[in-house]
Amino acid sequence: MTGSDRAAHAETADQRSGLTLGDVARDCPRWHCWNGVSALVYARLAGASPPVIVRGENPVGLREKIRRAEADL
Repeated sequence: MTGSDRAAHAETADQRSGLTLGDVARDCPRWHCWNGVSALVYARLAGASPPVIVRGENPVGLREKIRRAEADL
């Protein structure tokens, strides 16, 4: 599967769930979310030292990773 194929697959999965990166950012206001390379999405916990950064293949996966990271804090 090429990078563009993964991006298309992730976009399709996001459309089915209806969850966008903006939704994740609103649900998790302490986190800065952005689109990265290779169709991955990232989030960084604002003000954390050392930095706490998580990544997912789509907004649904990213939200789950954020929840796991917060449980570990």
